[in-house]
Amino acid sequence: GKPDGREAEMPSFFVRQYTTAEIARYGHFGVLNRPFSVVQFADRGGFEALQEQFVYIAETDHVLMRPLPNLATPDKAAAFSFGYMHCGSSHQPLLDKFAPGVTYSNVQPVGPSPLVVSKPVLRRLAPLWLNLSLALKLDPVADRRFGWVLEMW
Repeated sequence: GKPDGREAEMPSFFVRQYTTAEIARYGHFGVLNRPFSVVQFADRGGFEALQEQFVYIAETDHVLMRPLPNLATPDKAAAFSFGYMHCGSSHQPLLDKFAPGVTYSNVQPVGPSPLVVSKPVLRRLAPLWLNLSLALKLDPVADRRFGWVLEMW
């Protein structure tokens, strides 16, 4: 993103998006910019600029109607459970390929937004999230199986 004049009112950190040529390699799947942005944020000192211990990640269309309790711990994130993301036995071959040792019954139906997570956990997971998202998108079977929620896994 780019400064919009509101950064004095709300602390902001700007990172670049994938270029059109870069994202074309991934079928113009623009949501890959989410993990890419978090990795850039980490690499450029964004976590050090935050006084808070936890980070809240949300999409621009998420509206909070009341204060959000922090259900995360220093070691475990808290995220929304999506009913359309339940993992089943049909996912196991993809888990074996991309996450060896993980069984489908251990995969939680949560995505990266909304999410409350500690800075150390997000710092550790961000590159894994990006690399897995890119790998899944480049794999035709995984891309077809996960579709538009691919980056959420």
